[in-house]
Amino acid sequence: MIAGGWAFQSHNPLVVGSIPTRPTTMSLIRSLRARLFPRPAPAAPLPKGGHDLSLHSGERQTPALYASIRLDHRARYEWADARLPLDTHGLDVFCGNGYGTQLLSARRNVLGIDGSAEAIAFASQHYATPRNFFASKYWPFVLPRGSFDFIVSLESIEHVSDPEVFFRELCAALKPGGHMIFSVPNQAFLPFDAKVHVFHKKHFLFDELLALMGANGLELVAHAGQNTYQVSGGKQGPLLPEGEQILHDGSEGQFIVFHGRKQR
Repeated sequence: MIAGGWAFQSHNPLVVGSIPTRPTTMSLIRSLRARLFPRPAPAAPLPKGGHDLSLHSGERQTPALYASIRLDHRARYEWADARLPLDTHGLDVFCGNGYGTQLLSARRNVLGIDGSAEAIAFASQHYATPRNFFASKYWPFVLPRGSFDFIVSLESIEHVSDPEVFFRELCAALKPGGHMIFSVPNQAFLPFDAKVHVFHKKHFLFDELLALMGANGLELVAHAGQNTYQVSGGKQGPLLPEGEQILHDGSEGQFIVFHGRKQR
Protein backbone atom coordinates (compact mmCIF):
# COMPACT_ATOMS: atom_id res chain seq x y z
CA MET A 1 0.00 0.00 0.00
CA ILE A 2 1.28 3.47 -0.87
CA ALA A 3 1.77 5.56 2.27
CA GLY A 4 -1.28 7.73 2.63
CA GLY A 5 -2.74 6.19 -0.54
CA TRP A 6 -6.44 5.77 -1.18
CA ALA A 7 -6.20 2.01 -1.41
CA PHE A 8 -9.41 0.09 -2.09
CA GLN A 9 -7.80 -3.21 -1.09
CA SER A 10 -9.21 -5.90 1.17
CA HIS A 11 -6.73 -5.06 3.91
CA ASN A 12 -7.91 -1.44 4.00
CA PRO A 13 -10.98 -0.31 6.01
CA LEU A 14 -12.40 1.10 2.77
CA VAL A 15 -13.31 -1.79 0.47
CA VAL A 16 -14.85 -1.47 -2.95
CA GLY A 17 -17.42 -4.12 -2.18
CA SER A 18 -18.66 -2.13 0.80
CA ILE A 19 -19.83 0.75 -1.39
CA PRO A 20 -23.37 0.36 -2.74
CA THR A 21 -23.49 -0.05 -6.51
CA ARG A 22 -25.63 3.04 -7.13
CA PRO A 23 -25.52 5.26 -4.02
CA THR A 24 -26.61 8.84 -4.04
CA THR A 25 -23.54 11.00 -4.50
CA MET A 26 -24.02 12.88 -1.23
CA SER A 27 -24.33 9.66 0.76
CA LEU A 28 -21.19 8.42 -0.99
CA ILE A 29 -19.31 11.59 -0.05
CA ARG A 30 -20.45 11.26 3.57
CA SER A 31 -19.47 7.60 3.64
CA LEU A 32 -16.04 8.26 2.13
CA ARG A 33 -15.39 11.13 4.52
CA ALA A 34 -16.47 9.15 7.59
CA ARG A 35 -14.38 6.11 6.69
CA LEU A 36 -11.30 7.80 5.31
CA PHE A 37 -10.93 10.61 7.82
CA PRO A 38 -12.72 9.63 11.03
CA ARG A 39 -10.21 11.42 13.25
CA PRO A 40 -7.25 13.78 12.77
CA ALA A 41 -4.80 11.93 10.56
CA PRO A 42 -1.13 11.60 11.55
CA ALA A 43 1.33 13.22 9.20
CA ALA A 44 1.93 10.81 6.34
CA PRO A 45 5.55 9.90 5.64
CA LEU A 46 6.84 11.37 2.41
CA PRO A 47 6.82 8.67 -0.30
CA LYS A 48 10.20 7.92 -1.81
CA GLY A 49 10.84 10.43 -4.56
CA GLY A 50 7.70 12.37 -3.65
CA HIS A 51 7.08 16.02 -2.96
CA ASP A 52 7.51 17.93 0.26
CA LEU A 53 3.87 17.83 1.38
CA SER A 54 4.20 20.24 4.28
CA LEU A 55 1.91 23.24 4.41
CA HIS A 56 4.87 25.63 4.28
CA SER A 57 6.82 23.85 1.55
CA GLY A 58 6.70 26.99 -0.61
CA GLU A 59 4.32 25.43 -3.12
CA ARG A 60 1.08 25.91 -1.21
CA GLN A 61 -1.16 28.85 -0.42
CA THR A 62 -1.20 29.25 3.37
CA PRO A 63 -3.49 32.16 4.39
CA ALA A 64 -6.46 31.29 6.58
CA LEU A 65 -8.73 33.84 4.86
CA TYR A 66 -9.94 33.44 1.29
CA ALA A 67 -9.36 37.13 0.47
CA SER A 68 -5.69 36.72 1.39
CA ILE A 69 -5.08 33.91 -1.11
CA ARG A 70 -3.02 35.00 -4.12
CA LEU A 71 -5.26 36.43 -6.83
CA ASP A 72 -4.18 34.12 -9.66
CA HIS A 73 -5.18 31.08 -7.60
CA ARG A 74 -8.51 32.57 -6.59
CA ALA A 75 -9.25 33.54 -10.18
CA ARG A 76 -9.04 29.94 -11.40
CA TYR A 77 -11.46 28.69 -8.75
CA GLU A 78 -13.81 31.60 -9.42
CA TRP A 79 -13.79 30.72 -13.12
CA ALA A 80 -14.76 27.16 -12.17
CA ASP A 81 -17.39 28.30 -9.68
CA ALA A 82 -19.10 30.41 -12.34
CA ARG A 83 -19.42 27.41 -14.69
CA LEU A 84 -20.34 24.43 -12.54
CA PRO A 85 -24.02 23.57 -12.05
CA LEU A 86 -25.53 24.38 -8.67
CA ASP A 87 -26.66 21.93 -5.99
CA THR A 88 -24.48 19.15 -7.35
CA HIS A 89 -21.94 16.84 -5.74
CA GLY A 90 -18.27 16.63 -6.59
CA LEU A 91 -14.58 16.53 -5.79
CA ASP A 92 -11.82 19.09 -5.46
CA VAL A 93 -8.73 16.96 -6.07
CA PHE A 94 -5.42 18.28 -4.71
CA CYS A 95 -7.36 20.95 -2.84
CA GLY A 96 -4.41 22.33 -0.88
CA ASN A 97 -5.46 24.26 2.20
CA GLY A 98 -9.14 24.15 1.18
CA TYR A 99 -9.87 27.72 0.12
CA GLY A 100 -11.23 26.63 -3.28
CA THR A 101 -13.27 23.82 -1.75
CA GLN A 102 -14.88 26.40 0.50
CA LEU A 103 -15.76 28.61 -2.47
CA LEU A 104 -17.27 25.75 -4.47
CA SER A 105 -19.21 24.44 -1.47
CA ALA A 106 -21.17 27.65 -1.03
CA ARG A 107 -23.56 26.25 -3.66
CA ARG A 108 -22.60 22.56 -3.92
CA ASN A 109 -21.49 19.55 -1.88
CA VAL A 110 -17.74 19.02 -2.22
CA LEU A 111 -15.17 16.54 -0.94
CA GLY A 112 -11.67 18.08 -0.94
CA ILE A 113 -8.75 15.64 -1.24
CA ASP A 114 -5.06 16.40 -0.81
CA GLY A 115 -1.91 14.39 -0.18
CA SER A 116 -0.89 16.56 2.77
CA ALA A 117 -2.43 15.66 6.13
CA GLU A 118 -1.15 18.99 7.42
CA ALA A 119 -2.93 20.96 4.69
CA ILE A 120 -6.14 18.97 5.25
CA ALA A 121 -6.05 19.66 8.99
CA PHE A 122 -5.63 23.36 8.17
CA ALA A 123 -8.53 23.18 5.69
CA SER A 124 -10.77 21.51 8.25
CA GLN A 125 -9.98 24.25 10.76
CA HIS A 126 -10.24 27.30 8.52
CA TYR A 127 -12.27 26.44 5.41
CA ALA A 128 -14.92 23.98 6.58
CA THR A 129 -18.56 24.62 5.67
CA PRO A 130 -21.74 22.57 6.18
CA ARG A 131 -21.41 21.38 2.58
CA ASN A 132 -17.77 20.32 2.37
CA PHE A 133 -15.58 17.54 3.72
CA PHE A 134 -11.83 16.99 3.59
CA ALA A 135 -9.66 13.87 3.39
CA SER A 136 -5.91 13.35 3.08
CA LYS A 137 -4.94 10.80 0.42
CA TYR A 138 -1.72 10.60 -1.57
CA TRP A 139 -1.82 9.61 -5.23
CA PRO A 140 -2.26 6.89 -6.48
CA PHE A 141 -5.82 6.22 -5.37
CA VAL A 142 -8.95 4.71 -6.88
CA LEU A 143 -12.20 6.67 -7.07
CA PRO A 144 -15.70 5.19 -7.34
CA ARG A 145 -16.73 4.97 -10.98
CA GLY A 146 -19.38 7.20 -12.51
CA SER A 147 -20.26 8.82 -9.19
CA PHE A 148 -19.66 12.59 -9.30
CA ASP A 149 -21.40 15.47 -11.03
CA PHE A 150 -18.15 17.43 -11.26
CA ILE A 151 -14.46 17.24 -10.49
CA VAL A 152 -12.17 20.24 -10.11
CA SER A 153 -8.41 19.69 -10.14
CA LEU A 154 -6.40 22.87 -10.57
CA GLU A 155 -2.62 22.87 -10.96
CA SER A 156 -2.49 19.15 -10.26
CA ILE A 157 -1.49 16.91 -13.13
CA GLU A 158 1.91 18.55 -13.54
CA HIS A 159 2.76 17.26 -10.04
CA VAL A 160 2.40 13.54 -10.75
CA SER A 161 4.79 11.30 -12.65
CA ASP A 162 1.93 9.54 -14.46
CA PRO A 163 -0.38 12.39 -15.54
CA GLU A 164 -2.28 10.31 -18.11
CA VAL A 165 -3.15 7.69 -15.49
CA PHE A 166 -4.16 10.36 -12.97
CA PHE A 167 -6.35 12.15 -15.51
CA ARG A 168 -7.99 8.89 -16.57
CA GLU A 169 -8.84 8.12 -12.95
CA LEU A 170 -10.56 11.47 -12.52
CA CYS A 171 -12.55 11.08 -15.73
CA ALA A 172 -13.66 7.58 -14.78
CA ALA A 173 -15.19 8.94 -11.57
CA LEU A 174 -17.44 11.41 -13.43
CA LYS A 175 -21.04 10.61 -14.18
CA PRO A 176 -22.04 10.75 -17.86
CA GLY A 177 -22.60 14.43 -18.56
CA GLY A 178 -20.38 15.35 -15.60
CA HIS A 179 -18.10 18.37 -15.62
CA MET A 180 -14.30 18.42 -15.32
CA ILE A 181 -12.42 21.68 -14.72
CA PHE A 182 -8.64 21.50 -14.54
CA SER A 183 -5.67 23.75 -15.17
CA VAL A 184 -2.07 23.27 -16.21
CA PRO A 185 1.06 25.35 -16.82
CA ASN A 186 1.46 25.91 -20.56
CA GLN A 187 4.78 24.74 -21.99
CA ALA A 188 4.45 27.17 -24.90
CA PHE A 189 4.36 30.23 -22.62
CA LEU A 190 5.97 28.97 -19.40
CA PRO A 191 8.63 26.40 -20.38
CA PHE A 192 9.38 23.75 -17.81
CA ASP A 193 12.63 24.30 -15.92
CA ALA A 194 13.45 21.64 -13.35
CA LYS A 195 15.57 24.12 -11.37
CA VAL A 196 12.67 26.57 -11.07
CA HIS A 197 9.62 24.31 -11.09
CA VAL A 198 10.96 21.93 -8.48
CA PHE A 199 7.51 20.57 -7.58
CA HIS A 200 6.53 19.86 -11.21
CA LYS A 201 7.19 16.86 -13.42
CA LYS A 202 6.41 18.58 -16.75
CA HIS A 203 4.35 21.32 -18.41
CA PHE A 204 1.80 20.73 -21.16
CA LEU A 205 0.85 22.01 -24.60
CA PHE A 206 -2.72 22.99 -25.47
CA ASP A 207 -3.15 20.32 -28.16
CA GLU A 208 -1.68 17.70 -25.82
CA LEU A 209 -4.46 18.38 -23.31
CA LEU A 210 -7.15 18.39 -25.98
CA ALA A 211 -5.98 14.94 -27.05
CA LEU A 212 -5.97 13.73 -23.45
CA MET A 213 -9.51 14.99 -22.95
CA GLY A 214 -10.72 13.31 -26.13
CA ALA A 215 -9.07 10.02 -25.20
CA ASN A 216 -11.05 10.04 -21.95
CA GLY A 217 -14.44 10.92 -23.34
CA LEU A 218 -14.44 14.63 -22.54
CA GLU A 219 -15.67 17.26 -24.95
CA LEU A 220 -14.27 20.77 -24.61
CA VAL A 221 -16.83 23.27 -23.30
CA ALA A 222 -14.57 26.27 -22.70
CA HIS A 223 -11.00 27.26 -21.90
CA ALA A 224 -9.19 30.35 -20.69
CA GLY A 225 -5.61 31.55 -20.55
CA GLN A 226 -3.90 33.30 -17.66
CA ASN A 227 -0.53 35.01 -17.27
CA THR A 228 0.96 35.18 -13.78
CA TYR A 229 4.69 35.82 -14.06
CA GLN A 230 7.03 38.22 -15.78
CA VAL A 231 9.11 36.26 -18.29
CA SER A 232 12.38 37.51 -19.76
CA GLY A 233 14.62 35.52 -22.07
CA GLY A 234 12.45 32.48 -21.47
CA LYS A 235 13.08 32.69 -17.73
CA GLN A 236 10.33 33.03 -15.12
CA GLY A 237 10.55 36.19 -13.05
CA PRO A 238 8.44 37.98 -10.40
CA LEU A 239 4.65 38.04 -10.33
CA LEU A 240 2.82 40.34 -12.72
CA PRO A 241 0.64 43.11 -11.26
CA GLU A 242 -2.70 41.64 -10.14
CA GLY A 243 -4.59 43.45 -12.87
CA GLU A 244 -2.67 41.40 -15.45
CA GLN A 245 -3.40 38.04 -13.82
CA ILE A 246 -7.04 37.78 -14.90
CA LEU A 247 -8.27 34.93 -17.10
CA HIS A 248 -9.03 35.53 -20.77
CA ASP A 249 -11.68 33.24 -22.23
CA GLY A 250 -10.80 31.41 -25.41
CA SER A 251 -7.10 32.18 -25.25
CA GLU A 252 -3.84 30.63 -24.11
CA GLY A 253 -1.46 31.97 -21.49
CA GLN A 254 1.16 30.76 -19.06
CA PHE A 255 -1.63 28.70 -17.53
CA ILE A 256 -4.66 27.22 -19.25
CA VAL A 257 -7.92 26.33 -17.51
CA PHE A 258 -10.10 23.78 -19.29
CA HIS A 259 -13.79 22.98 -18.84
CA GLY A 260 -14.70 19.60 -20.24
CA ARG A 261 -17.88 17.56 -20.11
CA LYS A 262 -18.07 13.78 -20.13
CA GLN A 263 -20.00 12.47 -23.09
CA ARG A 264 -23.21 10.65 -22.28
